[in-house]
Amino acid sequence: MTTLFPMTRMLDSVLNGNLDSWTDSDHVAHFVPRADVLEGPKEYRIVMDLPGVANTDLDINLEGQELTVKAEKDATVPEGFEVRRNERSGKVHFTRTYTLGNAVDAEAISAKLENGILQISLPKSEVTLPRRIEVK
Repeated sequence: MTTLFPMTRMLDSVLNGNLDSWTDSDHVAHFVPRADVLEGPKEYRIVMDLPGVANTDLDINLEGQELTVKAEKDATVPEGFEVRRNERSGKVHFTRTYTLGNAVDAEAISAKLENGILQISLPKSEVTLPRRIEVK
């Protein structure tokens, strides 16, 4: 019996006691980092989980009104070892793009990566910040 969905095939293998038949060639690992987009009084913030990703693996670009976060990192196997089973892929390849619009001050965007969490600060444009109009 051929199953169409890889997860179902994996579960079938576990239930049948045949987990070794489910190999890397049976699935494609997709890494899409979890991210929150937050809004504060003076800035927006993107908070993204990137465990195992270093600053040197990241590429963050602003082109027009699109902010793109890209990471590439290949898995490394210690010398003298070979992979017999790969359940936690060390490979990271992803691209996420956010459309910012005019509400963000593009010149003031900053990013920091700490303990596997990327935080991108997107200060609001002065034009979009609320301000009090004095009546004369």
